[in-house]
Amino acid sequence: MLRSQKPFGKRRPPIAEYRSREEEFTEGELSKRSEKTFAIYLTPLCAAAIVIALIFSSESRALALEITSKVIELGKDWVLRGALE
Repeated sequence: MLRSQKPFGKRRPPIAEYRSREEEFTEGELSKRSEKTFAIYLTPLCAAAIVIALIFSSESRALALEITSKVIELGKDWVLRGALE
């Protein structure tokens, strides 16, 4: 009986990942290198949770209305200036 070559189970992708690498060589050239990265992976479930939180948050709705009013005001000025010139 042949076994499947696939591993047992499946590892879920991480939501956030932090990597750090430090290298130091003295006689072999490289003196010192330090590399630190932080990555956030946006999964569909995480994106949906953020959108739902922003929809139901009154502060985010107020901010969206404020930004929209500024964009409309700037757009109106731009259209009027374009029509006059």
